[in-house]
Amino acid sequence: MTQFTSASTGEEVCQEFSSHIKASKVLITGVTPGSIGGEAAFQISRHAPSLLVLAGRNIQTLQELDEKIKLETPSARTRLLVCDLSSQESVRKAAEEVNAYPETIDIMINSAGVMATPYSVTKEGLELQFGTNHIGHFLLTNLILSNMLQQGATNIRVVNVSSSGHKRGPVRFDDPGFEDGRSYDKWQAYGQSKTANMLFSVSLAEKLGAKGVQSFSLYPGRMVTGIVKHLSMEDWLKAGIFPVYNLIFVVAKLTLITMLGWKHPDGSMNTDPKLNWTTTRHGAATLIVAAYNPSIFDQNGSYMVNSQVNNSEAADYALGSQNAERLWGISEDLVGQKFSY
Repeated sequence: MTQFTSASTGEEVCQEFSSHIKASKVLITGVTPGSIGGEAAFQISRHAPSLLVLAGRNIQTLQELDEKIKLETPSARTRLLVCDLSSQESVRKAAEEVNAYPETIDIMINSAGVMATPYSVTKEGLELQFGTNHIGHFLLTNLILSNMLQQGATNIRVVNVSSSGHKRGPVRFDDPGFEDGRSYDKWQAYGQSKTANMLFSVSLAEKLGAKGVQSFSLYPGRMVTGIVKHLSMEDWLKAGIFPVYNLIFVVAKLTLITMLGWKHPDGSMNTDPKLNWTTTRHGAATLIVAAYNPSIFDQNGSYMVNSQVNNSEAADYALGSQNAERLWGISEDLVGQKFSY
């Protein structure tokens, strides 16, 4: 089997796992054009999945991606699903729609998210990043997963897109809302939500691994997509995303990568190895490996970086079983529903 690296692209990974993609039924959240999820959906669509569900909160952007897919692969079987992860009502409606499909989903890629937003809350009053990035996906996944298992599915994968940003903070179990915003730090809040994504995969693996459910979390690499729309240049500098000395160089190199398809002679797409700069074409590779690689079966619940399982890159608090169980209980309380398998 091919050894994938940071230089691997979504196209290359899909070629490797084409036989696994064929006839699969996959749902991907956060598939706006230009996003990692959108790129993963586009590449997967070229390899004959029997169903590709494009999920997002805006029907117009879903239609835009669907049109791009159909232009290249007219035979692609897609379905559009409107789902606003910041609204549990919307999530429940979307899950009900999916569970009414004649097909049973077998792969979920939870790619949607918001990052470093000004303090805000979901429709239910939860801090926006935690409520959207984790709670929305927790509810959507469990509602659909319950139906998968009831229908007898035994080979299921749930992929949760996290970030190296999880190292900015653990889950604040006693105060995930930052004192209703009074002590809010948008980067710690982002870190909390990304840690939660990882702990969710740990829980799914531990609770449902024996029933054929596999779950992986991952860091797709750092890239410029619509998720950074809330950030000012000051935010980028304060966060250490662009060190001052490297700012002009990084911007120039990202332009070459994005606009001209440039890469380093060694095949690396990183402008700075420590920051893991990449593009959506390369970031999507890790999502696809996590969803389809059969060789990682025995590493259920793990964290992936650069298309490889790499738990050493995870903060201890983000993979701990006790934290995972505690988060599961809090999440059930916040959605008002128990999920016992």
